[in-house]
Amino acid sequence: MFFYLTVSTDAWGQKVNVFPKKTDALHVKVELYDQLMRGNHWNEGAIMQHVIFPPAGLERPIVGSQADCLDPTSEMLAAYSHKYALTKDPKDRDIANQIFEAVLKLEKVTGVPGLVARSFNQTDEPLWHEEVLWYHEWHQSTSLPGYRWLGDLSSDKFTSICYGVGTFWELCADDAYKQKAAGLLDRFMGRVVDDNFKLTDLDGKMTMWGNFCPDLPHQPLNSLKMLMGLKVAHRLTGKERYNAAYHMLIDRYHYDDEQLKAKMLFPAEWRNVGDDYHAARSLYMLMRYEKDRNLLNKYRMSLNRHWEDWKTIDFEWESNIWFIMVYQALTGEEIMTEERKKAIKDMWGFERTTREFKIPMKGGGTKTVKSEEEGTAAAMIRNYWFGRYYGLIDPKW
Repeated sequence: MFFYLTVSTDAWGQKVNVFPKKTDALHVKVELYDQLMRGNHWNEGAIMQHVIFPPAGLERPIVGSQADCLDPTSEMLAAYSHKYALTKDPKDRDIANQIFEAVLKLEKVTGVPGLVARSFNQTDEPLWHEEVLWYHEWHQSTSLPGYRWLGDLSSDKFTSICYGVGTFWELCADDAYKQKAAGLLDRFMGRVVDDNFKLTDLDGKMTMWGNFCPDLPHQPLNSLKMLMGLKVAHRLTGKERYNAAYHMLIDRYHYDDEQLKAKMLFPAEWRNVGDDYHAARSLYMLMRYEKDRNLLNKYRMSLNRHWEDWKTIDFEWESNIWFIMVYQALTGEEIMTEERKKAIKDMWGFERTTREFKIPMKGGGTKTVKSEEEGTAAAMIRNYWFGRYYGLIDPKW
């Protein structure tokens, strides 16, 4: 397979080059990182988690690690949904609509209703990073000629879809977009339910991390994620099949009890902040939509189990402070200490860095190319507008 390298010295991928200073006010940092994300990471509305600039990359932001693109895409979708709920500015809603349209395109590019890609690129040929930065799950699109897409969706991306689309539907979408959002989640969740609570790929086989199935051993965290997905699907679509599936997993398979063990507390070295992030998003959606007091008590027990770790967590990872905000938003407890407020004010996105990339060449061998790259600030931007929406962040900060 030939992976091509385009070297351009006339135009560079960085459209935005103004970075904030760490001494800037929080709202200034968020605005500048927002401009960087939308200027340098915007792939037809989908948000690149990682962008490699020319000469190793292209003028368009489509070269970089893409396996987790649904995470920053859902974070920016949630960010602009919360922002629109505050500002009522049509420009904010329009940006959210464009991001949601990209999520729709992640489905359309696969050619299978309800099958959502991890990411996509408009290209007729494979790109070099497909070989180097992920395993071989790239496909040429048959439904959108001239596009390639990355498959093998995982349970964390399941969470991103339900969380992002659900938040958009709840806070930002007009009637037409509510129908689009409900339709997407109906196709997505309907396919999962039809496949016995498994994420399946283009070949019909379960993906590597797509197991929510009651007939197979699975992680307790996946029980929590599936209950959340079904609850959100029922809320958006109103279809009884999702409510029935939700209660079947509880009554027959005890997913409500399994989710109590979603948080690994001991031994401490087994704790996983990534799993905490998926749990926080799941509990945030689930606890606000559930009305049954017995189930709410169980979900609160799960939240309390997470809080046992979160209450002393450091703030090295960008979403750690969001766990604190989610806990206060869900419980109403006043837990914003001065230390936590400082962590919010000190939130940071990324630095632009330079490194060397070994690029596969036609005929074998590699070529080493030095290029600049950027990470993502989508979680920081989401944290800010989430905090503003819930009154946890002072606009003057």
